[in-house]
Amino acid sequence: MKTINVGYFKSFGTKDITEAKMAFEKNNSDIQVNLIPLYQDQVKNEFEDKKIDIAITDPRDNNFDDFLVESITKVSLVVLLQAGNFMRSEQTVELEQLKNIPDILIATPKEERGELHYQKDILGITSPFIAVDSFNEAALMAASGSGYFLMNENTAPLLENDQLQKMFLLKNGKQLKQNYSAVYKSDSLINKKLIAEFKKILAN
Repeated sequence: MKTINVGYFKSFGTKDITEAKMAFEKNNSDIQVNLIPLYQDQVKNEFEDKKIDIAITDPRDNNFDDFLVESITKVSLVVLLQAGNFMRSEQTVELEQLKNIPDILIATPKEERGELHYQKDILGITSPFIAVDSFNEAALMAASGSGYFLMNENTAPLLENDQLQKMFLLKNGKQLKQNYSAVYKSDSLINKKLIAEFKKILAN
């Protein structure tokens, strides 16, 4: 039986990637998919150590010049904060409106540097930052009015909390999105047809 080791960016959540794994294995009974959760700065090392064949990640501004990078889809970023900060009818919020509210950064100590760079330098968030280790801790802090945190539109619905308001994040009127991409080496031993099929399932 063949095995494909798929590394995936943890902030994408496990629901979609697990469903893709199950659908792929159903169509390819002779292939096993191993899912490996990663934080962003691990991706290249995992390739170098031959621990993954493909990564489903957000390339951001990382240098993947030696890899093939193919976009799968883009999903909007969502802000979660204490209900009542904005009218319930409001569905979007501008970055500028959040500048005085702390941004609760969900990251372990190893992940913190990369996530801070992403939110501060790439997204352009100017809020003060507070780092926590888990979504549960972030949700508790946000519900108490201590700040806001980010998820994407695929994972945000999984967090049910009436004390939190969910709003799409805008920058100068444009929705900010997270890029789901497949990253793999051009000389990968894994058949590119199989990679293409996995990507297609994940995009649906």
